Amino acid sequence: MSRQLGMAILWLLGTSVALAQVRMPARETAFAPEPITLREGQSIVNAAWERERQTAKKPDCSHLVHEVYTLAGYPYPYADSFDLYVGTKGFVREAKPQPGDLVVWRGHVGIVVDPTEHSFYSSVNSGLRTEVYDSPDWRARGSARFYRYLARNRRNLTPANRRFPPIAKQPVEVSAEAEDSRGNSSAAPESIRTTADSTLSLTAELESPTSPTLEIPSSILVAASRERPTSAEIAEAVSELNNATGNILREEDLSRLSRKVTVYESLRIAHIEFKGNRGSAEARIQSRLALPGESIERRPEYQKFRWELLRVNGGWEVLAPKDRVYLPPDVAVRALAARLASLAQDSGASDSGSSLSEQAQIVRALGALFRQRP
Repeated sequence: MSRQLGMAILWLLGTSVALAQVRMPARETAFAPEPITLREGQSIVNAAWERERQTAKKPDCSHLVHEVYTLAGYPYPYADSFDLYVGTKGFVREAKPQPGDLVVWRGHVGIVVDPTEHSFYSSVNSGLRTEVYDSPDWRARGSARFYRYLARNRRNLTPANRRFPPIAKQPVEVSAEAEDSRGNSSAAPESIRTTADSTLSLTAELESPTSPTLEIPSSILVAASRERPTSAEIAEAVSELNNATGNILREEDLSRLSRKVTVYESLRIAHIEFKGNRGSAEARIQSRLALPGESIERRPEYQKFRWELLRVNGGWEVLAPKDRVYLPPDVAVRALAARLASLAQDSGASDSGSSLSEQAQIVRALGALFRQRP
């Protein structure tokens, strides 16, 4: 882990202790949040083009949007596409989009580029692309929703025409390489990546405790097509599904989780097969941490798991496992940090021994996640 991330976790733990001592009063803001203007929205689109010029890295859809907004000077606590679809703090739903708005389906999110052309920019299996959000394939996913960023203080916003410097982050790769049932090789054209949090994101999580609209999805649409999905499409869907199921760590006591949680170092789709309207995708996983357990820290282990595939009217779905959850490290850190902040605030009002015990367990889990790997 980087020195910045190490300092971030130390800051987080110190803040949590302070919150446990005194309940934080409600904040009074001098400026009521307002939707960003058309010009400010265009600056988000400009940031997307600038990011693409600076790096060829292809994160999944929700991480791409979060990174572009941060580069443009409009930060928000990371949220996956499922949470963004139902609505999250810092955005307001709009009927008529403008450039820079979010266009969201359950399982996918992008950035509106030109409303007159119905175009949007996002990360799809074939790369970073501009597509039409009301095309038949995207309509098959269901009705899209549009959300606009709410600015708290315009004095701190990034000017529209400045060049955006790259953000230093540590990538965690999720690649896909598989053979279909006929033995043909089908490799992902680009690795799917998730990124570790910065201190800014951890701070935002503490300021915005768990939202009541958090969703733990049971499935995700792979592709709006009646053809069989490729391994790259499945890998991308599994990545976004894993991001969303991380909400279990925000909602449940760490010692009484309803599903086993594995934080993985890498996840690779190795083999896919189909039989009629059903199929499966076998993944090879290098795990890093398992929750719950007597000892939080785990040595790296290698395991296999099959995600079930189901053909539906809109295409194919990946079904979430009923007894387990697989999470990339950055998603686990964000979820645990949000849970810790919420517990620390609550324990300031009622000195609960069980709450303090869970906080200690979360601290141990975060410490294991941030510990330098050999």
